[in-house]
Amino acid sequence: MAKASSAREDLIDAAVELFRARGYEGVGVAELLQKSGAPRGSLYFHFPGGKEQIGAEAVARVGAEVEQRFRELRQSGVDLDAYIDKVFKTTAQEVKEREYHASCPMAAIAAEFSSAHGPNLHAAVRGAFNAWQREIVLAAQESGMNAKNAEIFASAMLASMEGAFIVSKAQVSPAAHANSARAIKALASVLRAN
Repeated sequence: MAKASSAREDLIDAAVELFRARGYEGVGVAELLQKSGAPRGSLYFHFPGGKEQIGAEAVARVGAEVEQRFRELRQSGVDLDAYIDKVFKTTAQEVKEREYHASCPMAAIAAEFSSAHGPNLHAAVRGAFNAWQREIVLAAQESGMNAKNAEIFASAMLASMEGAFIVSKAQVSPAAHANSARAIKALASVLRAN
């Protein structure tokens, strides 16, 4: 059984891993409790908004962690091609480590959005994607790309990254990540030249 002080974090950890594998709709509250080891009462104590609040906080956590990784990579001074390679090698490694049974929790949740999801979950996913895109825009601009083209590049890179998670999971192969990296590097070359 989880300690009271760790129950909140344990529930978010469990949510991140379960959402990676089966999305938001594929995970029930009972399963979150079982995986986390948290007592039932702690769920509603720490998350009075229930499953939607856990989902929004799990997304916010992953969003902030990935945003920081994008920032650190950008600030490391690598050129844009190396930046792209690093991102897609990391995403390929993440899905491979989970034996193709799980992907990015953002992709899994966003792919199943419906009116049944609450506004807090939508806002959390949108906020995470926007923050990642801002970091990618900065990396592109620092490589010499103009502001308009950097926005186009960042949007395409983000879509390619999330799509690669889904496709590689379905194909049980890292090829989508490698192919996305090649395509995004080609796009970067064209957009830098314009």
